[in-house]
Amino acid sequence: MGETILNDLIQHCRTESGYTVLKDVVSKEKGDLMHSFFLAETLKYLYLLFDPGALDFDQVVFNTEAHPLRRTW
Repeated sequence: MGETILNDLIQHCRTESGYTVLKDVVSKEKGDLMHSFFLAETLKYLYLLFDPGALDFDQVVFNTEAHPLRRTW
């Protein structure tokens, strides 16, 4: 599923300047903005999906904005 999401992002949302939203998922009409969370959260989770060894999840947790925090308990 992650590969499908990544491929669809590249195929339908990629622009010369980055990535954008779709105004209409049926027609695939692109919008004119990129949400700030796209890089900070969406791509981070895709990276971790394809490289599960990137972080030790016994030592790290994520907050609601996808920032890794070292576990202290």
